[in-house]
Amino acid sequence: MKKSLVLVILLTGCSFFSKTKINVYSLDRLPSSLSGAPAPPPAGSLPLAIESLELPPGFDRREIVIRRTDHQLEIRSNELWSASLQPLILHTLAYDLAARLPEGAVILPGATKPAAIRAIDVIIEDVAAGPNTEVVLDGHWISGGVSHHEHIAVPIPSLDSVNVATGMSQAVAALADRISGAAPRTAAP
Repeated sequence: MKKSLVLVILLTGCSFFSKTKINVYSLDRLPSSLSGAPAPPPAGSLPLAIESLELPPGFDRREIVIRRTDHQLEIRSNELWSASLQPLILHTLAYDLAARLPEGAVILPGATKPAAIRAIDVIIEDVAAGPNTEVVLDGHWISGGVSHHEHIAVPIPSLDSVNVATGMSQAVAALADRISGAAPRTAAP
């Protein structure tokens, strides 16, 4: 009896001091899926700057969130983004845009903004993986008073966090493709 009690205490103590493994993921900047060099901006066009980026409630967090059926969310406390999701998407989207447009056409986060810019506001209504094996990014971007709706669905092999991070990177890159594809046609206000 004493030996089994000592064994239980020893096993409990070992699990108390063991650390749970935490995996940290980031979004990757991806090249454009559009062919050709960036079109030159129209004469007199202003540089683009993402003024605001809004995520749906509950998703701007460090933990990876997966949609489940019946309006449930799975919050993976040991699977984390490298930062809260809002600044991570903002940074990745801005650099993806800069890679798709001519040099100097995008004001990057943290850079000094000139007096005159063309502001882009991004409102993401949904950005999540699951319950199907896909990442969905559904939202609007507004520039010069014109609203553009985007629905992007990226199939992924499974809902493992590494696949979610890859799919999220691809969804943000697809959004950058769509914004940059419309940007040269959008004249300065």
